[in-house]
Amino acid sequence: MSDVEVDLTEDEIKILELLGRLHVSQHKNINEATIRKKLPQQYHINLKKTIKSLISKGLLRRYRNENYSLNAQGKKIAEELAKKLRDNVYSGLHILFKL
Repeated sequence: MSDVEVDLTEDEIKILELLGRLHVSQHKNINEATIRKKLPQQYHINLKKTIKSLISKGLLRRYRNENYSLNAQGKKIAEELAKKLRDNVYSGLHILFKL
């Protein structure tokens, strides 16, 4: 993984995983309300602060008012996090396919 991921908090990682799963990119934006709806309840408290933190780290950018998109580096990290999550969740599934 990259150096930036080491500096990410748990909330930032969760948001980037979500954005990676939804395939958000530079040209596909997402509304803050959609992020809030798809995130677990425990991450709602610090959502605005976490989004500002991701913007300041250069991984997320404001597309329009309350709409956000990822830049190239953010997209790469989000896709890697989503792939890691998918591999962890479905790690035992490949055994079933071999049977």
